Amino acid sequence: MKKIAIFGDTSQDLTLDMQEKYGIEILSYQLQMGEEHYKDQVDIQSREFYQRMEEYEVLSTGTPNLQDAIDALDKVKAQGAEEAILITSSGKLTGMVQLYTAMVSSYEGLKLHIFETNQIAASAGLQTIYAAELRDQGKTSEEILQELESIKKEKDASIFALFRTLKYIIKGGRFNKYKGMLGTFLHINPLLQAVDGEVGVIGKARGKKKSLQLLVDEVKKYIGDTKDYRIAIFSGNNDKEVEELQKLLKEEIEKAKMVIVTELTPMLGVHAGPEAIGVSLLRR
Repeated sequence: MKKIAIFGDTSQDLTLDMQEKYGIEILSYQLQMGEEHYKDQVDIQSREFYQRMEEYEVLSTGTPNLQDAIDALDKVKAQGAEEAILITSSGKLTGMVQLYTAMVSSYEGLKLHIFETNQIAASAGLQTIYAAELRDQGKTSEEILQELESIKKEKDASIFALFRTLKYIIKGGRFNKYKGMLGTFLHINPLLQAVDGEVGVIGKARGKKKSLQLLVDEVKKYIGDTKDYRIAIFSGNNDKEVEELQKLLKEEIEKAKMVIVTELTPMLGVHAGPEAIGVSLLRR
């Protein structure tokens, strides 16, 4: 049986301490804050980022360094891997597809497979973890990719998010089609979802309490009567609402096959802003 490496990155809300836990390789995005440059999860951690982000006018992200990606492939090859599945967030929101595509034609010694999830944050990360589980069950790369394609086709991975300010996502160019509507969101909290690989508004509510309930309602509706699902709760320096969300979703959390609670990685926080809160899901 061929040894398979599974790759994710910090745009999937995956942290470096998840590498060993789930048997995956995680590439770190590059981050600029003012004049300073950092490697996500290596040079700066999430909580520190959120405590400092509002001090900077310039906040931006860049794909992982090409050499870092090559080094990671070299490492797994030296460990005996014969194939690598390179799982990415939506190509409309990140640059990982382009990075990996540039590598495929020239990298030797590993059979590389690129899979674009059309998702972002933990709704992509849960798929990366799931792919590693399938590998550990003895599935081939073809079987893993077939399962990931099924998830994408059936829309069995999703994300629901509340950004408590839209300043950062508009500034980062990920919300351009709503820019002219910004005034209509005054005191209104839009509920966001990854729709066709982009950020879309699927609902609105006035105030934090009502918007959190809207989020909960959509999560429950999405889970429906699914018996096998994984859930990730994420936030940006927002412990209070995470606790509230856990209470409101207590039954769904207890029934989930996997539960992850994360602090959004700095790469994601650049666009989500402080106090963002949300839930990612993977149904099987």
